[in-house]
Amino acid sequence: MESMGTADFQSQSLESPPGLVRDSHVLPRYWQIYEHLLQEMSCGNLKPGDQIPSEKELCESFQVSRITSKKALEILATNNFISRKRGKGSFVLETPAATEIRKKAVEFKTIAFLLSTLDDFFGKKLLYSVQATCEAMGYNMILKLTHESPAEEEKALRALGDENVAGILMIPTQSEHYSAEILQQVLKKRPLVFVDRKMWGLPVPSVTTDNIAASETAVRGLLEKGHRNIAFYSGPMVHASTLKDRLHGFTKAFANTGFTLNPDYVCDTLHSDDDLGAIVKHLSDHSEVSAAFTAEFRLALLVKKAFAVLGRSITRDFTLLTFDCPDYEGEFLDFTYLRQNEYEMGKQAVEILHHIIQGETELPVRDILVPADLVLPE
Repeated sequence: MESMGTADFQSQSLESPPGLVRDSHVLPRYWQIYEHLLQEMSCGNLKPGDQIPSEKELCESFQVSRITSKKALEILATNNFISRKRGKGSFVLETPAATEIRKKAVEFKTIAFLLSTLDDFFGKKLLYSVQATCEAMGYNMILKLTHESPAEEEKALRALGDENVAGILMIPTQSEHYSAEILQQVLKKRPLVFVDRKMWGLPVPSVTTDNIAASETAVRGLLEKGHRNIAFYSGPMVHASTLKDRLHGFTKAFANTGFTLNPDYVCDTLHSDDDLGAIVKHLSDHSEVSAAFTAEFRLALLVKKAFAVLGRSITRDFTLLTFDCPDYEGEFLDFTYLRQNEYEMGKQAVEILHHIIQGETELPVRDILVPADLVLPE
């Protein structure tokens, strides 16, 4: 197979998090306000000593009752993030936990790695790299699998509060809202580095694949080969930036080559038991589509199954591009895929976390972008 590196691309500016969600299936309104205020503190918009909005101001800003805003402030006070002074208001505290964590981090020689996914096409090489780099630098490693479950992620982070870990590496789960536990780790100044995904708006360094540049390079290749009707398939765009960056690269390839992208070809809401049926219908409705880019490998498998349902062939009249691919000899030879450098991502993530643990506070919060390789069919 032929391999070529992607071009360098500057990281895009972070987007502000969305506002509160009016949906009965998400967190209660008071908890959403609590998370919002935590994020304002973790991002430095509200610093120790700053006065936070009053119950009345929160009512007006978020259109909630006085009871709702009061409950959000009470939870912040209970967790020692704010001090409430009668007649004066509520003020941000420098939490004792933050001071204690900074003092003791260097003493501990254990790093926790929260891994959201571990399968044959992504995660195993990353885990090996993190473990090998930890050992080389004198750290033990605790592995916690969260299985893309926000509940499991929060449970794991809470459990780490009782363990002597120097810092945390984690792949954040893809969820509809910011994790309150992650926000608390940030606010407490726990050494933390995101791997594979970046959460918009949080001042946490990350080591990820350069998803925008990789996607643009790969899709540009399809356009240069004469494909004009290219479909895009992914799950919903949430706080973790990976999928959005891949869609950005997809659209950027069209914009920079002067070709028009049909918005009907973008299907970015796949996240249910009926994804196969949705893809079959989409391809059936758009029979002119001659190539597809899936942001996740699981969706590439579904596209291939959808083609079998429709009686078509990937190799004969359709090009399938995706991220990641298991190294199974003789399989998936008809896929074009972007191979992430998991070894480099793991190594750099541990090294950055080590610098933070050592108290090198002058280091700027930045995102490390690792190039991917485009692997073409034989």
